[in-house]
Amino acid sequence: MALESYGMAVKDADGHRAKEAALRRLTDVALLPASLTSPQERSILDSVLAYAVTRLDETARLRLAERLAPQVEGPRELALALALDTKEIARPILTEGLLLKDGDLVHVAREGRDEHRALLAARRDLPSAVADVLIELGDTALIVSLLENRTAHLSHRAVETLARRSAAEPEFQAPLLARPELTLRLAQLMFWWVPSPMRLEILNRFTVERQNIHEAMEDLLAGSFADTPLDIALSVVRRPAPIPKPRLARLFGPGVDDFIGEFAAEANIRPETMFRILSDHGGEPLAVFAKATGLNRKEFGDLIVMAVDMRKGGGLPAKGDLERIGELYDAISTDRADLALHCWDTALANEVLPTGVAVAEA
Repeated sequence: MALESYGMAVKDADGHRAKEAALRRLTDVALLPASLTSPQERSILDSVLAYAVTRLDETARLRLAERLAPQVEGPRELALALALDTKEIARPILTEGLLLKDGDLVHVAREGRDEHRALLAARRDLPSAVADVLIELGDTALIVSLLENRTAHLSHRAVETLARRSAAEPEFQAPLLARPELTLRLAQLMFWWVPSPMRLEILNRFTVERQNIHEAMEDLLAGSFADTPLDIALSVVRRPAPIPKPRLARLFGPGVDDFIGEFAAEANIRPETMFRILSDHGGEPLAVFAKATGLNRKEFGDLIVMAVDMRKGGGLPAKGDLERIGELYDAISTDRADLALHCWDTALANEVLPTGVAVAEA
């Protein structure tokens, strides 16, 4: 009985070796230069290998994946089968492989497991269509990994989706601000829910002096248009218009019933935007508004008092907060502040901010 068992074991081992030898020979033929086999023959070999590759042990499959990864032309069906194998076997194909096309990678992103999506998120030059799927199906950690992959390509839709989601998922905020695809409009929208250091980063990186625009369009932007949405849009490129001092004195004086509406009218922004500026406990919007509209330091202080009174906040902000927003007031130029102010007005015109972020905390 023992001899019989031994004989069966030898037979099984011989069969396993024969099977592996056949599959290796198939692989060798499939990877021959295209000039040595016809397209139809290569297609047959690809289909057979994709079906049979699971018969190889894990070590052999890993060697095969590593062999396929640098190939530009070769058995794509086999590469796709290996791309959906275990994480270690799929890694060479998904992180650096050249055989799979964009549609193949989308298929892996949809049909694979979380471990396959994690590998794709780190892939160099990841196509935007694949990134869209990862954002649709991935959790927060996966999306952060994708955002930190600076070679990945992100569509405008993806960046816009994540910019809005960053209000509820703050893990996205820092990597989003580092993305080259983030537009000025989306950055200024994020301004309303990011913490103070990121607000300062947005004001530094997503505002600019508009001298060239002003010089090129001076004659066209002098008047207003009978088109309110167009006027709001063009406010982003007009020269700053400081509020005249007599009007400021009246606005800060007693007896002004609708000071939100009147300040908004003088600054050429919507009352809703003015209300957000006054309601924001961080204070940065007040500093930007004051600089954009030509308020001096004393008038800026009066505006802070007015905002605190409106919010019934129980007193002035802490000394550190006053110093922080005072430094911003001193540092930002009038033109940059005016650009930020009107970008907010434009960005918020058709937005409903997520619950809990209308008033940002310091």
